Amino acid sequence: MRRLSIVFVGVMAMVAGGAAWMYAQQSPRVRTLSPQDYVDIYQLYGYYTRDVDPGSERDASWLFTADGTFEAPGGQKYTGPQQLKDFYEQLRKRQSFGIRHLNSNFLVHPTPEGARGTAYMIQVERRDPSNPIAVTVFGVYHDTFVKTPAGWRFKDRVFRLDGPRSQ
Repeated sequence: MRRLSIVFVGVMAMVAGGAAWMYAQQSPRVRTLSPQDYVDIYQLYGYYTRDVDPGSERDASWLFTADGTFEAPGGQKYTGPQQLKDFYEQLRKRQSFGIRHLNSNFLVHPTPEGARGTAYMIQVERRDPSNPIAVTVFGVYHDTFVKTPAGWRFKDRVFRLDGPRSQ
């Protein structure tokens, strides 16, 4: 009887060890985002649209990580603080009163590194008060976010045009 008990305990230890090993082999769990994480990421979208529009006190480069990248529709990439600052400063100079960027249809999903998201972007213009407002650009942002000591930031941001100009 004692021998049977020893065999039983040994088999159970092997089963438990095998189960633990199988569990450890699974891919790393995707982290979850807290409600505050979602709010902070949505705020990041809001700061971005504000800071690319005319009249903002600062450009949008501050919203990126130190190695962050923005890819424009033509495939041009801007990486790091100086390239991003130069790009967004030039963008602000090219835009004038009467241009606004609007984001909608936000989708944010957790990833092991942080989060990924998409948002629709529509640019509206009314440069001449006698003309109606016109939609001049629309497309989709594809974003990778990471949480830094300063809060959530864009790691990678790609803008893809929709419509005739996208071909």
